[in-house]
Amino acid sequence: MPIALEITLILVLVALAIGLVPLLFQLRTTAQSVDLFLLSTKKDLSQIAEDVHASRLRMDHLASTLQLTLCDVSIFAKSVGELGTKVKELHALFHNSLESASRNMGGVIGGISAVLAFFKHKQTPHEPEQDNDHERA
Repeated sequence: MPIALEITLILVLVALAIGLVPLLFQLRTTAQSVDLFLLSTKKDLSQIAEDVHASRLRMDHLASTLQLTLCDVSIFAKSVGELGTKVKELHALFHNSLESASRNMGGVIGGISAVLAFFKHKQTPHEPEQDNDHERA
């Protein structure tokens, strides 16, 4: 090989080595920074995972408390509904019995009135029909 080619090749290799040294240094610095970032992220993620777990436990407790409360409210509402139904049934029963009793009493009083009128009518002498017609007119 000619000497000029060897010198050029040596100069290219030296330039390449000089260019690679800062690049290798930068890669080393970047690798260290990435390593520190990953350690920091690992700690942060561990803390975030603990916080999420604590929040989930609080939400589970809140959900169970809410479920018990809603169950109690549901039982109360169902009881009030059943009580309302019973009151309505009793009111209808009482109203029907009162109405029936008043009809029966009205019938009894009407019957007694009819019997009294019948006996009263039997005790009075019969008046002529013409007089009754004149009184009506």
